[in-house]
Amino acid sequence: MLITDIVLAPHDPTGTNFVHITAFNRTSSSSDTLSPEMQMYWENHMVQPYFDNTTKREVTAIAGQTCQLHCRVKSLGDRAVSWIRKRDLHILTVGILTYTNDQRFQSLHTDGSDEWTLRITSPQARDSGVYECQVSTEPKISQAFRVNVVVSKANILGNSELFVKSGSDINLTCEALQSPQPPSFIYWYKGGRVINYSQRGGISVLTEQQTRTSRLVISRASPSDSGNYTCAPSNSDSASVVVHVIKGEHPAAMQHGINGANVAHSSTY
Repeated sequence: MLITDIVLAPHDPTGTNFVHITAFNRTSSSSDTLSPEMQMYWENHMVQPYFDNTTKREVTAIAGQTCQLHCRVKSLGDRAVSWIRKRDLHILTVGILTYTNDQRFQSLHTDGSDEWTLRITSPQARDSGVYECQVSTEPKISQAFRVNVVVSKANILGNSELFVKSGSDINLTCEALQSPQPPSFIYWYKGGRVINYSQRGGISVLTEQQTRTSRLVISRASPSDSGNYTCAPSNSDSASVVVHVIKGEHPAAMQHGINGANVAHSSTY
């Protein structure tokens, strides 16, 4: 078997920073390999890093919920990986060190892994934009990632103030359509108390995760049912409506009762 030995000479005294390599051939068995030193040199200087393009490069995050960008670099050698915010070219991290006063940004890396992760804790709308994973080759190479931070807010259909005739049903529908993922749950509150577990009776809650909606029906409303009603999805800001249960007619925003037999309920309390 023909083996090539690589012998390193000192750097060129002219200052060009080229490395002189002398190669000669010798015959050896197939079990011969490069020395550990030569293997390290080869990996660090001769093999160029490249990105694994199978990673997800566009991420939608919910405001306040941690998001991560995963950059995979093959054949990194002794080069450094940095994360840079594109809009102001601010260096966020180099290696696993953070180079910003904003401690919400952190680089995660496990020894031996080719993955470098930028973690953004409690992202806000202003954090939306492009982030670059950059490798310190010459010239530098980089891979762009886009983050879209969604401020998800629930919405209760109708006016922010509702007048209901005494004896009618209160019928409220809440949507959480802005959230990237369906909420794990949607709670209803009256004041600071969870309505879902109210002892009043005659309360029905229908929540559908896939459509991201929840419907609250309170049958045979009385003036004591007046108050501030809040819809609170697990992954969205809450929304509220003020309900007035009155005797007699009211000229504006009057909601008349519905036939409870026509409403599909998931639970009744």
